[in-house]
Amino acid sequence: MPDLSQLWTSIVSNPLIQLSVRLAGLYILAIYLAMVFWTVRDAQQRTENQLLPYLAGLMVVILNIFGLFLYLIVRPKETLGEAYERQLAEESLLAEAEQRVVCPTCKERVQEEFILCPTCRTRLKRVCPNCGKLIRPEWNICPFCAKDFDERDWTVHPGGKVEGERAHS
Repeated sequence: MPDLSQLWTSIVSNPLIQLSVRLAGLYILAIYLAMVFWTVRDAQQRTENQLLPYLAGLMVVILNIFGLFLYLIVRPKETLGEAYERQLAEESLLAEAEQRVVCPTCKERVQEEFILCPTCRTRLKRVCPNCGKLIRPEWNICPFCAKDFDERDWTVHPGGKVEGERAHS
């Protein structure tokens, strides 16, 4: 039966084994440093705080893979760029919704310059009898020419023609 200590010494002193152990150690060190570097970079992309990314990196240095798992649990779900894009998209949708004009009766989408809703024929705008510009039906004064008018200026005849409107050519 061979001596175990002598067998161990022959294995450990083998240059190929020594090279393999060194390469494995360098690989593990590279993975370790990459984890720390990735954690710091990821935290920098997810927070505006200048100190927090380095604290997250320190946590990975101290706790190793467990620190990385802990960071993955507590990190913000989106990067600053993703949050900015989401905010822009929300603002864009809000602005688009505000610009969209709908009929108050049938809720169909209509164009801003429509006088009547083409679906339900609800009066959306009126024509000022003085300047001929389109104004909202609830306004009592024209913001374009300052004409002050009352209900008799807007008498609707059975054919749908409003008294006081100018004929447009």
